[in-house]
Amino acid sequence: MSINLSDKNFQTGVEDYTGVLLQKKNDIGKKIEIAVANDKLELFEKLIFTAKYICGMMRVVKNAPGIPEVNSIDQIKSDLNENMKKGIEQLKEIIAFSSERDYFDTTYFKLTTQNFSNLTQLFSDLESVKKYMNHLKRQS
Repeated sequence: MSINLSDKNFQTGVEDYTGVLLQKKNDIGKKIEIAVANDKLELFEKLIFTAKYICGMMRVVKNAPGIPEVNSIDQIKSDLNENMKKGIEQLKEIIAFSSERDYFDTTYFKLTTQNFSNLTQLFSDLESVKKYMNHLKRQS
């Protein structure tokens, strides 16, 4: 079974499956559109994997004081930092030749508190996409 990311109902399927509304739904749609149009679906799949990993690491950092198995929060933060950089580079690579590049630069890549919030919301949405795609792959 092939997953059709361009299907208008795909994002609704993500929300229905995860029970979470996508916070950056339009931007997820733009990312998918750009990835499909520029034959970057493999990179998009790497991006959603990275996003899921980043979100998991952020949960660990947030809950680290209550997790006895977490010995070195500094190592986790370092790993999170490296993967944030990796995720940002993957995002930039997908949109590199897109007319949406300026929009994404302004909304996600400038070093502001709001842009960091936008970026974490986008990664959270991409994590939901990854969960839904994993679900669809298990069904086939």
